[in-house]
Amino acid sequence: MPTHRPKATILVVDDEVRLRQLLVRQLRSEGYSVLEAGYGLEALAVARDSAEPIDLVLTDIVMPGMIGTELAQRLLMEHPGIHVVLMSAHVIDSLGAPDRFPGGVPVLQKPFDGGKMLAYVQLALNTSAATPLEPQP
Repeated sequence: MPTHRPKATILVVDDEVRLRQLLVRQLRSEGYSVLEAGYGLEALAVARDSAEPIDLVLTDIVMPGMIGTELAQRLLMEHPGIHVVLMSAHVIDSLGAPDRFPGGVPVLQKPFDGGKMLAYVQLALNTSAATPLEPQP
């Protein structure tokens, strides 16, 4: 029997356990291989220890210890081909375009539904990998 190859491997990072579990279930139901972490340092360890390359990181921006933009920056430096989608419950208009972060990284505004999250993930996977984020003033 042939093995089913996942569409992509996604690392979900969010300190809200229930939301993270919901995202993981939704992504797995769509055929993605999913890894998860609750905060930035854990995510870096998961990425470093992963047997398969991570195609995309879906991370909250505001988390204790390390914010999502710093996590994304570090992952992009260690894994240059990775794609990034940021999530935030905070107002992001001050970042420029409401759905983009510097470097072209898409930002998914919370709350969102599963369909919108899947659309952002698919769009990010179908575009060029993110470039390292510019430091914020």
